Parts: sequence; C-alpha cells; structure tokens
Amino acid sequence: MYIRTCVKASLLQVCAASQSASFTMRRGWMEFVLFALVFVLAYLNGANDISKGIATLVGSHVVRASTAILWGTLTTTLGAMAGVAITSGLLKTFSSGILSHPANSTMFPIAVALGAIGWILFATQTGLPISTTHALTGGIIGAALAQLGASGIAWQALLLKVALPLAFSPVASFAVAWLLFPIIRYALSGVNNYCLCLEVQQTQIVPLTVGQPIGVASALVSNQPSMQLVADKVETCERTVALSVVKLRLADSLHLLTSGLTSFARGMNDTPKIAALLVGTSLLGSMNTATFFGFVAIAMLVGSLLGGRRVLNTLSEKITAMDGLEGFTANFGASALVTAATFFGLPLSTTHVTTSAIVGIGVSSRGRANWYVVRDILLAWLVTLPAAAILAYTISLLLN
Repeated sequence: MYIRTCVKASLLQVCAASQSASFTMRRGWMEFVLFALVFVLAYLNGANDISKGIATLVGSHVVRASTAILWGTLTTTLGAMAGVAITSGLLKTFSSGILSHPANSTMFPIAVALGAIGWILFATQTGLPISTTHALTGGIIGAALAQLGASGIAWQALLLKVALPLAFSPVASFAVAWLLFPIIRYALSGVNNYCLCLEVQQTQIVPLTVGQPIGVASALVSNQPSMQLVADKVETCERTVALSVVKLRLADSLHLLTSGLTSFARGMNDTPKIAALLVGTSLLGSMNTATFFGFVAIAMLVGSLLGGRRVLNTLSEKITAMDGLEGFTANFGASALVTAATFFGLPLSTTHVTTSAIVGIGVSSRGRANWYVVRDILLAWLVTLPAAAILAYTISLLLN
C-alpha cells in the first residue's frame, strides 16, 4: 500500500510537472506570436501614418516624396525614443487604464493586435489614412467584450481618457489651422523673398611674397574649405559663387522644421500605444522600457520606408494644394496639439489632427477643399473603431 501510494504521488508530480512545462512552453510560443504581431502592427503604423507629418512637404513641392519619407522616418524614430521618458500615462491607458480589471490571458493582446492589424492592413492597401489609435481602441473594446464582458470595460475612463480627446482633436486642429493661417500669412508675408543656404566656400588663392632675392609673388592655395549657413534674399542666393549644399526658401525651411516636429510628436504619441500590448508578458521583465520602445520604433521605421508612399499620395495631392506657408501653418498647429496631448497623457490621433489641419488650411486660404476625398476619409475614421472591435471580438471567440 505504501509503495502504491508513493508511486501514485510520484506520477501526480510528474503529471503536474509535465503540465507546468507544457503550459510554460505554450505561453512562450504565444508571447512569441504576440511579439511578431506587435512588430507587424508597428510596421503598418509606420506605413499608414508616416504621411501625416510629411504630406504638406510633398503637397507644397518643398522636397520629393522619397526625401520627405526619409525625413519623416528619422524624426518619427527620434520621437519614439524620446517617448520613453514622458509617455508613461499613455502606456498605462492602453495597457490597463480602460479596463475595470486586467485581462491576464495572452490571448487578449493577441486578439487586440489581430483586430487592429486586419483593418489597418485593409486601409493601407486602399490608401485610406485611418487612425491607428481608433483601431487599437476598437480592438481593446472588442477583445474585452468577448473575454471579460461589458463589466470588464471602465466606460467612464474610456470616455474621458480616449473618446473625448479623439472626438475633440479634429475640431481643434481644423479651428487652429483656419484661424492661424491669416495671422501667419500677414506676419510672414515677405518670408518667401528670402532663402536659407548651406554653403561651402570655394578654394581661395592667397597672395604670398616669398622674398626679395626671388622678387616675385607666388601664391598659396588654401585647401581648407569652410561651410556656413546663410540667410539672404533669393536673388542674392542665386548670384552667390559658393557651392550651395542646401538651398531652400526661408518659408520652406520653416515648413521642413515643423514637418519634423509633427513626425517627432507622432512618434511620441503612437509608440506607447503599441508598446502597451506587451505589458504583462513575461518577456517584458527581461527588457527595460527603452529596449522595447526601440523594438517598436524599428518596426515603424521599416514600415515607413517600405510602405509609406501610398497614403502619402492621398494626403499630399488629393485634399488641397498648398504652398510653403500653408504647409508650415498646418504642421505648426498639428505638432503643437499632439505634443501638448502627449505630455498630458492624452491619446490624440495624428491622422485626425494633421488631416483636419490640411482641410482647415484649404478652407481658410481658398474657401474650399476636395470634399469628396474628405468624405471618404471621414467614413474610414467612423468605420475603423467598430470594424476593429468586431474583428477582435470574433478572433477572441475563436481563440478561446
């Protein structure tokens, strides 16, 4: 009897150990799948959202599309890494802030990611500039309803922390651009007459007297070219004999700067929302926040470089034509709003903010915009959240 009891106890221990090992292995594979899905989601975010900061550059013909994508990718990546220090509020909101109790299963973030990815992939392929924030929010709602029920969602927090900022941001951006443009146009009315040049001074011949016995003047060739930044009138820049490495009208230079600021702000605001999907995984314990933000930033970078041109064409060419001052105003207002929201932990949609600013500029300067394209974009925005929610809900049921 004693031997039989010992054998039974040993078998139970072996079974328990086997089940534990099986669970650990299954959890490890699920977390690997989750990491892969987060990479895909960040890639699609880069492909769909890179245009938000640089569309005005291409639309006003400041730089070529390829150059604009490189500039936007660089500044977005810098913003993503800067977000490590200041975006803890957004990270908390999208990991657990809108749930009344946590979802401990790895299936939850997998369903959220798949729901968001499905809709963003469709929108990216069709050229619709949808909101990644809307897609993630819809994915969280759908997965929570399937796995936790309606009581699992903190509806008040969802309304105050997510819904109101998302609803208010396009109206605010349109109003800022519409009101700000006449002021900027008046204040910088002569700025188009000036240019900014990065010049390399050409090799100079410097006279040098060798001495009386020789009695002739020879020359010393200066082989130390100098580089300087020059702001002057356009006609002066055109007449200069120096080699201009960069030559931009001053308005275009300011436009380039605010475009970079918009992409920087987008990187800060979007990265923690995607990073939040990995909060709670065991692999996160072996990483610091900077490492994981870097992982998301790399995926966004790859998506921006490889897939960013399709949506860029929609925003830069089909909504309204722009000059340098108009693009500067749109980006100035958009970057200010997104940066302020990021510091306060509010998840604004860069898509909403930049597109509304572009429409506001078109209405303010010309009294019109391409309302057919605007209508299609609005429909995409309105459909994004419920579409991602339905996908995440269905996927959650299938996974469970």
